[in-house]
Amino acid sequence: MMNQVTKMTFEPNHANKESGIWIGGDKAYVQEWPLNPEGDPLIHLFSIDCNQLAKHIHTATLPADTLISVFSTYSATDYFLDQVTYTGDELEWNENIVGGCTLVSVTTSPYMSHSPGACIPSCGVAFSEVELDEQEFPAFSFLTSSPPNGIHGITHLLDQYGIVCQIYSGDFPAPYQDILGLTDANGYLFLRNDIEASEVPLAGIFFVQTA
Repeated sequence: MMNQVTKMTFEPNHANKESGIWIGGDKAYVQEWPLNPEGDPLIHLFSIDCNQLAKHIHTATLPADTLISVFSTYSATDYFLDQVTYTGDELEWNENIVGGCTLVSVTTSPYMSHSPGACIPSCGVAFSEVELDEQEFPAFSFLTSSPPNGIHGITHLLDQYGIVCQIYSGDFPAPYQDILGLTDANGYLFLRNDIEASEVPLAGIFFVQTA
């Protein structure tokens, strides 16, 4: 059995926000720039304009009139993988997801804030349709409506959340291929199924897993 997904190829130095999703940059859809529990600014990973993305992509079901920005803890010098990982463990959930080591801003307001710190070079995204074998463990970034092979410990989330995409750390531009802790790490964006703008807590969640 094959599963069709939409592969995302990052295009360094080419903003291409017309695609509806872009990587990095110094602006994001958030009122105040988020800080992790240690008081350090999170780094902006990517943003999505759901209406714009829906013009191009039909493999992911996204809420209309919604703007999403995804942030994560990052350090170029210190080990941080354990702070952004979630594998179904309650301690990881409380300290990493609820604690704010990653954050997903979900809003209907186009207001944007500027990053107070370093940022990933802005990249556009190009799309291509790919079929995955049911035994395949994809090591690339893609949009999907079905949890991919390799992600584990999240079955309990699926009552309230649906997956939007897998982001592969090694796809990011230099020197940020370790943006998720390791070059072969995957990040996963989930959105609540009953989302009403940002009225529900944790309207979106983002976390990292590695093989």
